[in-house]
Amino acid sequence: MSGQHPAQSVHRTMAAPAWIGFALFVVTMPAHLLLEQADSLALAAVTLALIGGAYIGFGAADGRRSVFWSELAVALVFGAAAVAGLLWHWAALPLGLALHALWDLAHHNAVRLARVPHWYIPFCVVFDLMAAAFLVLLYTR
Repeated sequence: MSGQHPAQSVHRTMAAPAWIGFALFVVTMPAHLLLEQADSLALAAVTLALIGGAYIGFGAADGRRSVFWSELAVALVFGAAAVAGLLWHWAALPLGLALHALWDLAHHNAVRLARVPHWYIPFCVVFDLMAAAFLVLLYTR
């Protein structure tokens, strides 16, 4: 045994995925600066829809029908937010990303939701929140 307190081990386990989520944000978000706003909105909408759809796979892998259907239903809500961001108002996109971060957190030690790898939650929460803030700043300038 290394003599580490269990909380230190958990912190280390969660820190690496969070940093990877931050790195993915740093690598992907500058593309929005090079695009016209309509194209940036389309990219953000596709990103939100794909992120929301990831839980369909987790729901299918979980094996419980009720979990699959609930994950699919919530993924459709994120898809609707992506469409709303394109057709109604850009604010639906960062709002959808921020809500997805909450959905990620809801899966921490979840019993009734899809089982996800523990690294996925901090990775996705960091990316979602950073991307949401970035898009608000970008579209309000």
